[in-house]
Amino acid sequence: MENRNIPVTPLPNPGEGGAVFPGEGANTPSIPLPNPGEGGPVSPGGGTITIQPLPDYTITVPTRYAAVRFLNATHGYPPFRIFIDGTRVVNLLSAGTASGYIRLPAGSHTITVSGQDGYVYLEQPLAFASGSTSTVAIINRAGGLSLTQIADACRVI
Repeated sequence: MENRNIPVTPLPNPGEGGAVFPGEGANTPSIPLPNPGEGGPVSPGGGTITIQPLPDYTITVPTRYAAVRFLNATHGYPPFRIFIDGTRVVNLLSAGTASGYIRLPAGSHTITVSGQDGYVYLEQPLAFASGSTSTVAIINRAGGLSLTQIADACRVI
């Protein structure tokens, strides 16, 4: 039985180096690995490595509409209910979570953040441009909660 393609151990002590690839004709990488910055051959070449870029995030938003999602970036509050112009659009948004995108007519809308018991923590008007996508973060401020609108970097078609 041949022991090819099996790394050599033990691992090095800090400060010890070594080649990563032993050279042409050998298929067993040698360990210890080199220290950062020491370099050394890492591949025999000849092969190709394909790096697949991540696809663009695309949200289809018809003209005259905008897309918005909500992010609960608070600490010390129970989950929130989110209303747009009095209509509940998100139920029980816990700290550190985001909702999915919601399509709404472009223009100014009143955003209400309340607790499960109906207590209104915050009510604030925000404008949404036609064809835009944004994240509205609920954040802690010295005087309580606030909304911060963030333009998303995804492509809108």
